[in-house]
Amino acid sequence: SKSPQTQELMCPTILFPKSILAKQKIAHIAASPTSCHSIAITSTGEAYGWGRNENGQLGLGSTSAVVPLPEKLSVAGEADLTFVGAAVGKYHSILVGSNGYAYAAGGNLCGQLGINNSGLRGVEKFKKCMVMGQISGEGDEDEGKGHVKIVQASAGENISALISSAGHLYTAGASEFGQLGNGETGEYIVSAGKLGYSNCAKFIRRSVFVQSESDAIGGVAVKMMTGKGVDSSGKIKTVSLEDSGKICLANVSCGKTHIVAVEAPSTVGEQAAVPRVFSWGCGDYGCLGHGIQADEYTPRLVAAFRGPIFANNHPESAVAGSNCTLVKTKNGHVYYMGKHKQAGEATMRPSLVDALANNGHVVTAIGAGSQTVFCSTKMGVTVSWGHGNHGELGYGKDEAKSSSKPKFVNHLDSCLVTSLACGMGHTLFIVRDDDEEDAKALKKVSIVEEDELGDFVEQMKAKKGVSDEGGDEPAKKKQRGRPKK
Repeated sequence: SKSPQTQELMCPTILFPKSILAKQKIAHIAASPTSCHSIAITSTGEAYGWGRNENGQLGLGSTSAVVPLPEKLSVAGEADLTFVGAAVGKYHSILVGSNGYAYAAGGNLCGQLGINNSGLRGVEKFKKCMVMGQISGEGDEDEGKGHVKIVQASAGENISALISSAGHLYTAGASEFGQLGNGETGEYIVSAGKLGYSNCAKFIRRSVFVQSESDAIGGVAVKMMTGKGVDSSGKIKTVSLEDSGKICLANVSCGKTHIVAVEAPSTVGEQAAVPRVFSWGCGDYGCLGHGIQADEYTPRLVAAFRGPIFANNHPESAVAGSNCTLVKTKNGHVYYMGKHKQAGEATMRPSLVDALANNGHVVTAIGAGSQTVFCSTKMGVTVSWGHGNHGELGYGKDEAKSSSKPKFVNHLDSCLVTSLACGMGHTLFIVRDDDEEDAKALKKVSIVEEDELGDFVEQMKAKKGVSDEGGDEPAKKKQRGRPKK
């Protein structure tokens, strides 16, 4: 029989256009740097999921090693519910309903499902998330009691983040690296040689945003050697932003153990304000963009995006990879920080991807995975770089499985990619198909249909998986990359 590895897609491939997803247009795709499962949502609000399911993360009501083909997802008791968003972590998934509620399934070791039950290690069916402000008798004074409407979700290894229609941030899950954004890890001793952390089992609004003391007084450089701007524990001293409670976010993205968010456009008086970028959580490899390898426990302003060059080219969106971050600006420039390649140095501060900017490329979609990074432009050019053993870089069969610099994904030449999502060992694309030019470009892209995968499906169904009972036990990383100055 065929080996399952023969079914690896080494170049971008259209999935089931005449079978499972016939006549369906995909509006949203969800994958993450630690996920081996994915979710796609159609333009009519139907959700489909596939991939690993050993912890019930696909919410199908049962566990299995893998769900080889897309299956329709639903919420029990909500037959007519449609979906507007989704997110996937390593062992869990979140669906965002058109009714403004979020639903989660899968592993819950750190409370990342946000269902207000820290003792439950996981659920196999989607369950409504507990969001502060949606609970009877509680309220957010800016949104009104019971009127918090969730519109966006993101998930990391053991962390989940939501954004409401008012642009407010809510998080649940692990606090080991400060990724909850509540100002602490809550570290405590469980037993000799074992630490615990004050994880959060429900979604609570995080309304405190900070900047470093040096940035607050004009961006004076912190002198680490003399201890200037550093507290007794070695952490950078920060102060709360005066408008913390009024900050509204446009998007949020979870990496493995860090989070990045971009502020929504706003005005100060009659002038447009430059949207700010915030990052927090694990600071390994400089992925937070603050110039040092240090964890941040509260959403902290990335000061590098406050310079005059961003006055007319402000940040618009951001994505987090396992240990890196990408930020896209209004004019289609991309800035990178952190590290996603096995070799080389870490980039400690936001650095322009000049291979694209200097050649006139206007980037419209960005993605970051476990060890991969993607950028797609408005002229139908897609590039990727990093390391991908399973074809996730998209270069094709018998082509290189790694690249140290941005390299063209030739199989998507002239295809207008409108959305990217990078997972563990795989990459998802939404490609526009609105006119004759789009159709012409798509004719060159490979296709796979359900009836071509019979042997593969049978092998996958026979595969036995072992549940991790809610996910990995968190553990501090020790190895850090060499900084790029």
